Amino acid sequence: MPSPKETIPLNTEAILPPLVDSNHEDHILTGKRLAVVFAAMLLSILLIALDQTILATALPRIASEFRAFSLQGWVSSSFILAQTVFILFFGQTTRIFVAKHILLVGVSLFEIGSLVCGLTNDASQLIAGRTVSGVGAAAIYVSTIQIVTQVTRLQDRPKLFGIFGAVFAVSSIIGPLMGGAFTDKISWRWCFYINLPIGGVSLITVTLLLEATPPLGSEADHVKRTWTKTLSSVSEIDYVGVVLVAGAVTTLMLSLQWGSNTKEWGDKDLIICFIFAAVLALLFIMWQVRKRDKALMPLEIFHSRSMYALTLYCMLTRFSLLIFSYYIPVFYQADRHYSAIRSGVNLLPFSLGTVITIILTAQITSKIGYYWPWLVVAPVFLALGSGFLFTVSRATSSGTIIGFQILVGIGIGLAMQNTLVAIQAEFNSKPALLGQATSTGTFAQFLGGTIGLGVAEPVFSSRLTATLAKYSPSLPPNLPHHRSTITNCDLYWPSRRVDSRRGRCL
Repeated sequence: MPSPKETIPLNTEAILPPLVDSNHEDHILTGKRLAVVFAAMLLSILLIALDQTILATALPRIASEFRAFSLQGWVSSSFILAQTVFILFFGQTTRIFVAKHILLVGVSLFEIGSLVCGLTNDASQLIAGRTVSGVGAAAIYVSTIQIVTQVTRLQDRPKLFGIFGAVFAVSSIIGPLMGGAFTDKISWRWCFYINLPIGGVSLITVTLLLEATPPLGSEADHVKRTWTKTLSSVSEIDYVGVVLVAGAVTTLMLSLQWGSNTKEWGDKDLIICFIFAAVLALLFIMWQVRKRDKALMPLEIFHSRSMYALTLYCMLTRFSLLIFSYYIPVFYQADRHYSAIRSGVNLLPFSLGTVITIILTAQITSKIGYYWPWLVVAPVFLALGSGFLFTVSRATSSGTIIGFQILVGIGIGLAMQNTLVAIQAEFNSKPALLGQATSTGTFAQFLGGTIGLGVAEPVFSSRLTATLAKYSPSLPPNLPHHRSTITNCDLYWPSRRVDSRRGRCL
């Protein structure tokens, strides 16, 4: 990436040409045709966006009903964990298969996982369903970005990616509200049932309206595709890399989930998991070096020093986003004794700050052609807002908390989509690598979210244990770790009655 002073304007077509060459102009969409196709993809993105936020206000009730307080973190993190693991896999498949077909497979998997979650009567089944949905979400996310890359010019993408980001941000507003309404008025199961009609419409719309475009930068653009050639490419997918990254991320998550939650930090099982995570991560890096251009993360991607900075940036942005999305509602429910719906309403300042910032920066970036100023300013807002939120107590006024939420919302909004725009600009001249470069940045985003929730859960649990010991010394010291002796109703809504048979709040 050029230095800030040398950054090339996105809107200077003579310097930064369209992503595809003149032989592929027939794939470029504009006007009404682009609007129709883009709307079809937004339905698919809406599925992911809603699913990652709708449980923010429903999780306490779900944990209470299943008496599974210690598994609460896995209900949310299993979805993101599966996305993280399979992002790179689907990024590589975009060089082989038509992105439209990957999108259809992803939506189908997502629907199956949602149905399992809605029908489950056990926390383990719920986590399994969330995992299946996460795999589908990875396919949806990678394929939609690939499709946008194939059918639009680079200077048009900041607006489109801004709309993607706005969908996620708007979902962070309506998701908690919908989750709270379903939980309080009907059943938390509707947090998953709602995905079925949306997914059905998405499948039909994408099937009928979206043209199947050959993989970007592949030989398939110039040579007729054959089953033999496709099967040969499938055999060269980096399956070993998928297994290694899955093992590394999963063992890391186990360590974080167990730490000070179900096991002490010095426990041998926890230490072994940390060691396995480090060893598998090292093996993954070594394997990628060996596979070179056939790796999940081709080495050529990292010839650009900017990619290292952008990868870290993506990770930290998502890390912050999910922690705030999940734990600000928990604060309102636990400290202010708000209902699920009201806690969702009180998340609006954060969500609106993110939405408005994403939309404004996308429009400005498309006009001025520079994305780097937002990436420079974003950490300032995020650091200030995070520091202020750390000082919140029962005495802090609602207006003050709203101001703090707006600050972190602006910080995340400035960064979230502009990192992807930066990656697109970086690899504009190398279309064959663009899909995997973008999936690497997306992998970093979801890994950050996975680690964020994985870190937040044991920190929350350990702080809860310490606080209970300080202010309620008569309670057993290990009370939060035993789901058989405590429910989230006891913690969040002490004034409510508990259904002893089902372990849920009334």
